[in-house]
Amino acid sequence: MKKALACALLSFGLIGCATVKNNYVPQREQISFPALYEVQTVTLGEQMLAQGTATTTRGVYLPEENNIKGFILSRGFYPQTGQDGDFVFTSFETRTNDPEIGQVSLKGGLFGQLIYPRGLRFDTSKQETCAIVPNMYGLSQPICDTEYSYQFTERPFVSPNDFQQTLIYSGRVSDKIRASYREFSGNMARSAFTNEAEYDLSQSKIIAYKGAKIEVIDANNEEITYRVLSNFNLGGR
Repeated sequence: MKKALACALLSFGLIGCATVKNNYVPQREQISFPALYEVQTVTLGEQMLAQGTATTTRGVYLPEENNIKGFILSRGFYPQTGQDGDFVFTSFETRTNDPEIGQVSLKGGLFGQLIYPRGLRFDTSKQETCAIVPNMYGLSQPICDTEYSYQFTERPFVSPNDFQQTLIYSGRVSDKIRASYREFSGNMARSAFTNEAEYDLSQSKIIAYKGAKIEVIDANNEEITYRVLSNFNLGGR
């Protein structure tokens, strides 16, 4: 009965309807730094070698906090989850603790009620931001504002399926150099896959770990100059 009434009201233009689209798939790609046989210099604590998968996603950046009738949108990046015509959507079905990702909080909300939005809608033809909010008819209603500006952009985005391996320079003592090996799954370092290794340069200028081989050209307690001979064996997670 309520949905029928909603449709009747909709036909007379008394209420608006909207749904959050989730039809966008971010681009995942293999990453490898640096290129093989290329001479590199890094300082203490920097990555000598990184390999794995990473995600790049389109989205919307808000340079300042927005207040859409009680829905407080923090400054930050809102990853795109869908698009429909001139509208770009971001969904709140999944939450993240990434401090660079924009968050929504409530201060009264629609008509003073604390109703968390299902997502946001950004217009590509004009600067209009809408919170997509469940209404009393079981539908989703856009609550919009044109006061605040935003930019469409893209950025690296940590996905739970991303995987990275890194080797970090930890310094030199006498003829021995140290390196820290770390694995990352999503945005969390896996402690079970963090290890310290030590290499004696008087024995060999080649250091190796999990399939990766690095030729040390010069090293002191501040920086290391080297070239990568082979990358990590990603099959050996």
